[in-house]
Amino acid sequence: MNVNVVLVGHVDHGKSTMIGRLLYDSESIKDERVEEIQKLAEEYKRRFEFAYFLDSFEDELKEERTIDTVSLMFKSEKNYYTITDVPGHKEFIKNMLTGASHAHVAVLVVSAEEGVQEQTRRHLFLLKMLGIKEVFVAVNKMDAVDYKKERFENVKAEINEVLSSFGYPTGHFIPVSAMEGDNIYRRSERMEWYEGPTLIEALDGVTVEGKEKPLRFVVQDVYEVEGEKIVVGRVESGILRRGDGVIFEPSGIRTKIEGIRVFEGELEEATTGDCVGILIGEEVKRGDVGGTVEKPPKPVEEFLGEAVLLGKNLKKGEQIELRCGTAKVRCEIKEIKEKIDSETGEVVERNPDEINEHDAATIVFATEPLVIEKFAEIPELGRFVLVKNGRNIGAGVVLDANF
Repeated sequence: MNVNVVLVGHVDHGKSTMIGRLLYDSESIKDERVEEIQKLAEEYKRRFEFAYFLDSFEDELKEERTIDTVSLMFKSEKNYYTITDVPGHKEFIKNMLTGASHAHVAVLVVSAEEGVQEQTRRHLFLLKMLGIKEVFVAVNKMDAVDYKKERFENVKAEINEVLSSFGYPTGHFIPVSAMEGDNIYRRSERMEWYEGPTLIEALDGVTVEGKEKPLRFVVQDVYEVEGEKIVVGRVESGILRRGDGVIFEPSGIRTKIEGIRVFEGELEEATTGDCVGILIGEEVKRGDVGGTVEKPPKPVEEFLGEAVLLGKNLKKGEQIELRCGTAKVRCEIKEIKEKIDSETGEVVERNPDEINEHDAATIVFATEPLVIEKFAEIPELGRFVLVKNGRNIGAGVVLDANF
């Protein structure tokens, strides 16, 4: 079974170090890579850190902070894991939103020294908004507090209070030291007072519910190759089969899949995540979404979404650009229903005229015809980005398209 895991938490609480430890202990890293990291650490006069296994950019090593989402795979005795590390800095929340959008389960990393911080609350709010139901809490850096049970219990009580405020049940808490390897892959001999599972044992207990979804093929572009027009795109959900009758919206074009092409040749079908070229004999455009005639995509001109504002401000009646999938459309802020505190999840104002940077809100968007889906049903077409004057100023998820 493949389980998608996202690690979140306040900056410097040890997310990247924890993933590095998971990769190292699961023997997913080659010896040459370990030696390479050791040399880089010496060059920049840094202590060897497991977090450096994840840093894709040399600048990150110099600055000692993660500036983009990083996804890697490793295998336990039971499951395959795709694990994503996302930044903890306020200015990188957009990346966190994208990184968490495919996760089945989250691991919240909290420093035993510092406890709950600003980003701890905000990340929990975003996880709740994205519909992630299961959260494991790794109370990290237990080595820095001498592995004391009392400190673990204090942090646990503090986090439980935040979890309950977002409607989460009592969390699964694991005292760990990512740097020393305690309770990550191997049980700690320095915390005999803890009788629960290690982090990998907890993750191995996760079950992923399979659910068949309708076909959604997102058009990226149209190319002409040797006189044939090939529609290139990605299967975001469901199965695309040669011979299927399909409809593309919002163009409204009904046609048939005459062929499915990849570099290696022809396919009879393509599945979720596949990027392919298709022959349909009709003109469609970037931003169109294809589905079967039996379960077609439905374009909307109005929907309810929940968004986090990452910069600037946003006023009722304002015109901006909205992007979903490969589509870009004009959009009006028709109504701001609720302004939400993105650290606590509490509604702080109803029907405000505007929201500001780092506010969250439920908003009625009026758009040009656009194919979107409820995030809870097809997350691949259930998230969007808000653009103002050419800059991304917000990101959010679709709550309802028929309200």
